[in-house]
Amino acid sequence: MNIRAVDLNLLPVFDALVRHRNVSLAARELDLSQSAASSALARLRVLLGDALFVRTGKGLTPTPRAKALAQPISEILERIKEQVTTHTEFAASTSARSFTLCLTDVGAYVLWPRILRAVAARAPHVRLEMTSVSQVDLAAALPDGHVDVAVGSFPELPESLFQRRLFDRRYVFLVSERHPLRGQQMTLRQFAETPQVIVRMSSGIQECMDDALQQHGLVRKHVVEMPSFLMVLPMIERGEYGAMLPGMLAEQFGRLGAFCVLELPVKIPESTIRMYWHRRSKDDPGSAWLRQVIVEELGETEAGS
Repeated sequence: MNIRAVDLNLLPVFDALVRHRNVSLAARELDLSQSAASSALARLRVLLGDALFVRTGKGLTPTPRAKALAQPISEILERIKEQVTTHTEFAASTSARSFTLCLTDVGAYVLWPRILRAVAARAPHVRLEMTSVSQVDLAAALPDGHVDVAVGSFPELPESLFQRRLFDRRYVFLVSERHPLRGQQMTLRQFAETPQVIVRMSSGIQECMDDALQQHGLVRKHVVEMPSFLMVLPMIERGEYGAMLPGMLAEQFGRLGAFCVLELPVKIPESTIRMYWHRRSKDDPGSAWLRQVIVEELGETEAGS
């Protein structure tokens, strides 16, 4: 028998007939007309090559073939019902599930350790894997299931993705303790004339600063562009260069050496750090648990950093 030729809608009809031994009662349970139930029984007889039920004074009596099929079909239907209708909770304390997160280089440096600790404290056997934006096409990786959650500022991602705001990220200017501007409140001109290491991001913050300078007839003259914030420290340590960085990253760098954080000379928009996920994982208990952990750990805690 070709299983693809089997109409699985016939199985509940068979199960109801076994239990009720009456076409009318089976039809009522399944919300079918009596003629539709009779038609389904006729199709079952053709499919299985057996009468299945014969009329007696006690109603429909199952044939030996029907009796042999009754329990297996009932168990199959019960398993399907359990899987479809039962909401499986995520047991964090015992689960050994794996999740993949995507973060920027700043997120990997500053946020990833916090996420790891928060998850490990609640679910010691859950495994987290991280990928970076440079390694995946995030707009495709979320729908495809290669990434479960992305954390960062990704304004170019499609609006069809689910997202939740975590915190707003401000920017500061980081220089060495040996820099001439250390401890000062920079003017806009001083900022423009200071040699700088620039990292351009999807948030467009560097472009916002360029626009602000242009409105005052200024431009950054001495610039070295680099692909990652994690590469700027050797340049800043020399004492000549500075860099506009996310405040939380500047704070982390400040713990590694003699650096000074300066306020920017002009107000630029903060970038919003969000959590993104696809609708395929919206109702998955494990994914929902992970998202809640991230919200509890990161939500609003970095505001003003």
